[in-house]
Amino acid sequence: MAECGDIVVLGGGPAGLAAALAAARDGATVTLIESAGHVGGLCRTLSGDGCRFDLGGHIPFIHDVARVAWAEQLMDSPMRWIDRPVARVQHGRIVPGRYIDQMPQAPDDRVPDDGTAAGELGSRIGAGFRDHVVRPYVEKVDGWPLEVISADRSRKLRDEQQAPEGFWYPEGGIGALMDAMADGITRHGGDVRLGTPVTALSHENGRVTGITVGGDHPGTLTAPSIICAINPVALVDAASPPAPHGLLVPITMRAVTLVYLVADREQLTDEAWIQVADRRVPFSRIAEFRHWDPGLVPDGRTVLCAEVYGDATEDDPWWPLDDEALAQAVRDSLVDPLGWADDASGFRTLTVIRMPRAYPLVEAHRVDEVTRAPRWLMSLEGIELARGGTVMTAIAAGEAAVAGVTAGAR
Repeated sequence: MAECGDIVVLGGGPAGLAAALAAARDGATVTLIESAGHVGGLCRTLSGDGCRFDLGGHIPFIHDVARVAWAEQLMDSPMRWIDRPVARVQHGRIVPGRYIDQMPQAPDDRVPDDGTAAGELGSRIGAGFRDHVVRPYVEKVDGWPLEVISADRSRKLRDEQQAPEGFWYPEGGIGALMDAMADGITRHGGDVRLGTPVTALSHENGRVTGITVGGDHPGTLTAPSIICAINPVALVDAASPPAPHGLLVPITMRAVTLVYLVADREQLTDEAWIQVADRRVPFSRIAEFRHWDPGLVPDGRTVLCAEVYGDATEDDPWWPLDDEALAQAVRDSLVDPLGWADDASGFRTLTVIRMPRAYPLVEAHRVDEVTRAPRWLMSLEGIELARGGTVMTAIAAGEAAVAGVTAGAR
């Protein structure tokens, strides 16, 4: 076994990077393990055809000046203020604000919160407004009725992704922030090991005793503290000896296909990100990156990213289409029914990225069952979990995990 100092961090996404950075800045000896050949997880900035674009839309959702200052100091460049909120399509028009933010003045048809998204939303905005405004969009994204989706999911969508006035965005794309965090870790003496997947979690008498890794840096690592910023279910599945029977249960995974289009024109709309509830339209959200950072796209061009949610099965209306057929369906929808362009033939397919297991879905009645595995992992001495839904909640979770380790050491 190889000693790896004070802390081993599993995962190089926002949570893992934040944990390793916070620990390194505090003077701890840190090793970060990442299975991919890059940091950031899904928070990456790609390039193609002379343009740069994020892997989907990644608004950091920063809500305090201290965090803006933290990012600017880390990147040594100013954050960009995008003075437009997320928009939505309503009654055939693009209007400011997300569907889930809309609320009548005094709903008189509130319903009890029963632990489902239907109950949670209905208790706040009323059943009628919920069903006419919010339900079509949320159900299009997740693919389940609100009566099946958990209340925690609707709360996170509403509360963690608020940007009512606009949003802060890192110059150069979301990947620039991730790269700056990785650079900060190494600058403070930390070790970032890419291409190094976790293959086993060893434990004995209720304590983690080692992490076995493969890839470019194979071996078994030990440290007083492990921070798990990867899928905790995968780590429980890798437990040696095996975790108690019944902890690992099937989880539904939602698929996302990202369709990127490029055109030789200044812009398609005035908006950075638009939500679309209309089921005739393949995508649920579409980003136009010129409005996020003009430096990503050369003058006289624009890049769109259409996020198509679904199931990776033959029964899904969009997933079975080949890449060009799906891209054509996206182009066609810009003309009809959306009416954003008279002719979308000028939009060329830049790339299509398919993610068959993009994020987990948990039915409201299965929340306790599905969280047994992470709870067992947290019961082991020597390990902390760092998980978050959005970029900034993940970063905060990573920092909190380090704080938990530090408190435990005291």
